[in-house]
Amino acid sequence: MRFKLSIMAVLFFWISSSAVCKTIDWKSYDEALGREGTQGKKIFLHFRTDWCRYCTQMDQETFGDPLVVSFLSEHFIAVKVDGDREKEAVKQHQVSGYPDNRFLDEKGREVYRLPGFVAPEVFLFFLEYIQTGSYQTMDPMQFYKSR
Repeated sequence: MRFKLSIMAVLFFWISSSAVCKTIDWKSYDEALGREGTQGKKIFLHFRTDWCRYCTQMDQETFGDPLVVSFLSEHFIAVKVDGDREKEAVKQHQVSGYPDNRFLDEKGREVYRLPGFVAPEVFLFFLEYIQTGSYQTMDPMQFYKSR
């Protein structure tokens, strides 16, 4: 009995620690849109700054959520853009506030904008909306009702 409990405790610790340790593999703007290409994946751009309170909150809550980390990592190339340092990217995408989130298709064309702080549950909904290609045929409310 004691042996089974020990095994269960080790398995629980291993499973929970592996979920916590997994993080998003953020790419630079140039890596994602440069010569490496999109590898057939859609691109998620997250524009942020160090001084933005909601950016920090989104980093902690949304990008710290294991379901968000898993879905984003599996289906998208994730790009974090520092609005203070990467002014050309900010200008190109006409970012006017932070945080600002953009989704690009596999060819690098913008397909959806999601400005401001986005909670994990809402963000997951939009990840699915974009990943499935539903943005091409319906608005988010239609997608929500179709689920």
